Amino acid sequence: MCKARFLLIAAFGTVLLTTGYFGAPAQQKPREPRDRPPTRGGAGPAEAIPNRDTSIPTGQGQEIVIGFPTNDVTRTAWKVKWTTANGSGLIIQGAWFKKHPNEPWVQILGDARLSEMLVPYHSGSPRFWDVSYNFSLMHLTRDDAGAYGRLIGNPPVVCQEIRDRGLAWMDGTKGSRRGQTLVLWAALNAANYRYVVEYGFQDDGTIAFRVGSTGRNYSSREFEGHMHNALWRIDINLDGPAHNSAYIMEHIETPEGNGTAKTVHRPFNQGREGFEDWDAYKFTMVNIRHEKRKNIRGMPLSYDVMALRMGNARHYGPQEECTLHDFWVTKNRPGEMYYQKLPKYIERGESVIDTDIVLWLSTPGHHEPRSEDGAMQKNNSFVGATPVMWCGFDLKPRNWWDRSPLYP
Repeated sequence: MCKARFLLIAAFGTVLLTTGYFGAPAQQKPREPRDRPPTRGGAGPAEAIPNRDTSIPTGQGQEIVIGFPTNDVTRTAWKVKWTTANGSGLIIQGAWFKKHPNEPWVQILGDARLSEMLVPYHSGSPRFWDVSYNFSLMHLTRDDAGAYGRLIGNPPVVCQEIRDRGLAWMDGTKGSRRGQTLVLWAALNAANYRYVVEYGFQDDGTIAFRVGSTGRNYSSREFEGHMHNALWRIDINLDGPAHNSAYIMEHIETPEGNGTAKTVHRPFNQGREGFEDWDAYKFTMVNIRHEKRKNIRGMPLSYDVMALRMGNARHYGPQEECTLHDFWVTKNRPGEMYYQKLPKYIERGESVIDTDIVLWLSTPGHHEPRSEDGAMQKNNSFVGATPVMWCGFDLKPRNWWDRSPLYP
């Protein structure tokens, strides 16, 4: 890498640590620059839903409306507003779902984004907060998009795909049905790393959040273990921002129960702003529910947070208290966008029952370098790309439907 480019990265990195996207936390200290390899070349029920998407510019981003299945009579539909920004990459500005063409749009998401990406190395240094570096997005190519992807933007930085998601269900009378997903993804050009930020909007109302870490191992630390902590800020707006509540569901089974078990439903942190932790023995799930709307069975409309976890990350460096817990919930207040400030945000202890709330959660991955990550050359240069490591979670409907989704 040329000296001028290295100095440019170093200079901008120091500035961005104190400003950042929307103004990064001022107390952050400068961190060492990273080597950068060369970059590669509200509608009503009567609204008709297209089988193919329509993309309409909306400011910096776009709005996509698409009906499922894409190759048959429409059964369900998504309307998604998105934009891009240096740092967080691909941001969802709002998402609405139709569970039938004659049903109205119902909001599911407000602002949803990757709030931060913490990468601490085992030796204690470096400890990167990669979103605060304000990295730009990769310019994508047809090779990146594949045979069925659609590149969006000028230059193209977002890829839109319709993917077969496998079996949606199978039974003994109606056979089976395969599902589809609208996927939007972009990649952050994070120096030696590439972070693929991906959102999947399934035909059954599920939303999949993923971050894929790939690229080239950090120069001079090619074989040192480290973590990739994807830290999310999700404004879940079920049927709008009002009347949303956070709960915890836990599976409880003990030796004293002699084979019996139970599921406990309780308010998140006793109904106040705060944190909860994921317990593998309890299958801990956060449930966001609407306190007014119910389905035909009288059950509250809600979404479950289905975590896809390798484990629980706990880090003890400066300003890393936000990693000491897995789930946080706050009341939605203007300007509260930074994962590092969560211990400060929860100090008010406001109610998270029947109000406008924000879910914050970590989806950590542990990277212990492998031979498959690349090869050290005779000139002591490291060549190769580490395969993508995916971390994330799903938002899955609970009682949103009155029956099995997409069943005949």
